Amino acid sequence: MKSLGCVVAVSFLGILLAASNPVRGRAQASKAVVHPAHASQIITVTVTEIHHPKQGNDTEVVIAQAAGFPTDTCDVVTTFDVVKKYEERQTWSNVRQRVDIVVNGTPYPAKFRDVGYYPLGLNLACIDFDSPSLHAELDIPVLPLDRESPDASAFTYDDREIARSDPGTPFLNQDGEISLVLVPTDNGQLEFASADDIRAFLKVAATVIPWPTLNRRSLSAI
Repeated sequence: MKSLGCVVAVSFLGILLAASNPVRGRAQASKAVVHPAHASQIITVTVTEIHHPKQGNDTEVVIAQAAGFPTDTCDVVTTFDVVKKYEERQTWSNVRQRVDIVVNGTPYPAKFRDVGYYPLGLNLACIDFDSPSLHAELDIPVLPLDRESPDASAFTYDDREIARSDPGTPFLNQDGEISLVLVPTDNGQLEFASADDIRAFLKVAATVIPWPTLNRRSLSAI
């Protein structure tokens, strides 16, 4: 009976605390639930090494891979980890590399848009198709960003879904908007970037031209 009395007392104290702070109680109850985007909404970015042996055919090995999502600014936003793998091997004379955006299982040649190392401190990268018209030709739908964009603490999520998700995976709210994006940190742990973080990153990426500007010569110059 003594232990039961303690439980009752603690429970009653909890009720008093909740009643004295109704705002906090409502905030906890109103947390939005987010889930990882469906596989069909996620785009994969890969870095492949091509080795040319002295004898035999070339061999290809995927050395980096991350999930990503399409935007109006970057063809795909993914994690910066794939960029680091690519840059580490750029000066290796015996190794060739290729970056691909994989859509529905088909790889398409792509390239990194150089917006700086960890711009804004975010482990994100901007990837574009080699062909500026390919995004439109493939008719890839863009996922909208959460319009309210609270921070990660305002959401609830299933840890098991996080464990099954690759870095770069967007997590969507009930309206199908990107509320959070799963990104790795330097110490190997995972954290969430908010929709506002993504907006800030895209604002920086928009200042960098993805393809060379073609200047048409006037008729008088011909």
